[in-house]
Amino acid sequence: MKLKIEDERGFTLIEVIATLILVGITAAMAGMWIVSVASGYVFAKKNMETTQKAQLALTRLEKEFKSMSSITASSANSITFTRLDNTTGGMITQTIMLTGGSLLKLNNDTLTNNVSAFTLSYCNDDLTDSVCSESWNPLTSRIIVITLKLTGADNVQSTFTQRVAPRNL
Repeated sequence: MKLKIEDERGFTLIEVIATLILVGITAAMAGMWIVSVASGYVFAKKNMETTQKAQLALTRLEKEFKSMSSITASSANSITFTRLDNTTGGMITQTIMLTGGSLLKLNNDTLTNNVSAFTLSYCNDDLTDSVCSESWNPLTSRIIVITLKLTGADNVQSTFTQRVAPRNL
């Protein structure tokens, strides 16, 4: 003998729609979370690239400034100096300045781009920046303070500073 169960009808239309709505809301929230994680990763990667560019430019400037033998012209935004050329053994003249968002050397080598500000301060031997000027004074200036401001991801401005004491001045 076979028993017949009358309540075996499956899901109602309301239960199916409610389930689909809940699954849709959950999927939308998960999608928004994935998008925010991905955009955070891209933002961090672009800012890391900005930091690396600034670090490379400041390291290069530090190397150039440490080997300079004389400064022929200086201002808050550019510097012209002579240094020993390691390949030829002769003296070469370098000018470093900000032009059109790029930090350039005299022969138009780009040190870095996306530069919004480049300033130089010429300080005495003190570790404080209280006695600094916008031009080089061979009697009192012993330290060059380089300040570089780069534009990174989402137009975020990052400021980098390096203090250099030239060896041969």
